[in-house]
This record gives sequence, structure tokens and C-alpha cells, in this order.
Amino acid sequence: MRMEPARQMRARGAFASVPRGEETIGPLIEALRHHIARIERMEGRLDAPRTRGMPWVMGVDDLDRHLPASGLARGGLHDVSPALYGDMPAAMGFALALSLRRMADTSERRPLLWCRLAKEEREYGRLYGHGLERLGLSRRRFVTVTLRKPVALLWTMEEALKSGALAVVMGDADGVHADLTATRRLQLAAHAGKSAGLLVFRRDEALATASHTRWRVASASSRSPPHDGLAPGAPHWNVELTRARGGRPGAWTLEWHHAAHRFSLVPGFRGGTIHPWTDKTGQTAAAQGSALRAG
Repeated sequence: MRMEPARQMRARGAFASVPRGEETIGPLIEALRHHIARIERMEGRLDAPRTRGMPWVMGVDDLDRHLPASGLARGGLHDVSPALYGDMPAAMGFALALSLRRMADTSERRPLLWCRLAKEEREYGRLYGHGLERLGLSRRRFVTVTLRKPVALLWTMEEALKSGALAVVMGDADGVHADLTATRRLQLAAHAGKSAGLLVFRRDEALATASHTRWRVASASSRSPPHDGLAPGAPHWNVELTRARGGRPGAWTLEWHHAAHRFSLVPGFRGGTIHPWTDKTGQTAAAQGSALRAG
């Protein structure tokens, strides 16, 4: 026969020095009940969002349905990877667009820090202020720093996220250094500073990271403006959400509107289905015309 813990302790004489009267045990049990109820109420408060800003969503209903109910984690880590070697600029552009969606909140006044590796700058070029403004990032709202060692970059990102002085901290990453342990540290720092961390990996690798969401990005042909068929249009990206805590994967072709800081769906194939305004082959009229690659 199984004995209750209190009876077992009493049988071993653990309560030999404690009075056995109900007038002593009753108040103790009542105090324990109030203490447990207070802990349960505190757990609910800890699980609730700690920020009062707008939800961090993409602004596209079809895509937002794949995100967690509260949107992307405003104080968490996310990572973006290029689908192929030549898609690294597209991955960087999409990561910046994600950051701008985060910074579009009217209650968010903190700037963005972009940490670059020297070898990545030699490979893909330095950040260009006018180009960033063309994507919607004001030069008054971002700071950039270049470092030689990946370990130094991860340390800089961690300290910047922990400080709470920045809305978003972006950084170059590779699978050798940005492993599960390093990304877990970044995740904890982002949560502590209520800032968003964005890692842009140099290649698409099957890595274990502590990121809330993982995105794979490929460049896509942009649509030229109506008044000039040879001019580049707004950036287009083939975007795949490969992992989302509390969400589900999906794939879309997105267009970025820098003035409004918003995404829109590009007509065509999306998630194995065809948009209703396309023909049976999934090719749009705009895609058949002259277009330049952008993003």
C-alpha cells in the first residue's frame, strides 16, 4: 500500500519535534495553497509578451498565417540563408526588409546595428548608404561595424543585443562559429535586451540553431516600372520559411515596397498552388516582358 509523503515522513519521525495539532498544520497548509496560487499567477504574467509595440508580422495575410499567433519574436533570434552562392545579396536584402518591418513600429525609436565580416565585404562589397536608403533604411537609423574574426562579431552582437539600446542587430554568420551554443547565447541576449537578432549565413546549411525562425532566400526577376521597360523594378525574392516555432513552413515570391515598408505577393506559383490571377502555366504577363534581376 502506497503511503502519502507526509505520512512517510511522519512514520520516520521527521515531524517528531512539530506539534501534531490541527491548529498548527491547518494554517500551514492554507499558507502553502496561497503561495502556489501566487506562483501560478506569476507564470501567466511571465509567459505574456513584455512589449507593447505592434506585432512583428509581414503584412501579407497568406504568409502571416504561417507565423506564430503573436507574429515573429520581437525579442528573439532569427536567421536567413541564401539558396545558392549567388543569392547572398538577396538574403541580405530580405534580412534588411525584415528588420525594417520591425522598425516600422511607431513606438520603436532605437536604431539598427549591422555587423559585417571583413572577408564578406571583400566578397560581396561594403554597405552603400544610398542603396540602403533605396530599400527604405534611413542613414540616421543605422550603425555598421566591420570585424575581422567571426568570434569577435558574435561577441559584439551578443553585447549589443544585451544592452537593449538597439531595435535590431544584424550580422554575418557561418556554420563553423554560429553553432547551437553561440546562437543560444544570442537568443538569451536578445530576450534580455528586448531586441531582435538577425543572422545572415553565407550558405544554406542544415545546422542546429536556437533561432525562432529560419528563412531561405533566392533572387527573382523584378518587374520593370510601367514608364520604363528597361529600368529595374522593386526587389523580388523567392522566400521559404523552413522553420518557425509555433508556426509552419511555407514558400512565397515577395515584392518589397520601400516607401511603405511592406511586402506583397507576386503573382505566380506559391506553395504548390497557382494564384487565381495567373494562367494555367503559372506564368504572369509581367514576367514575360523585359525585366532585370534585382535584390
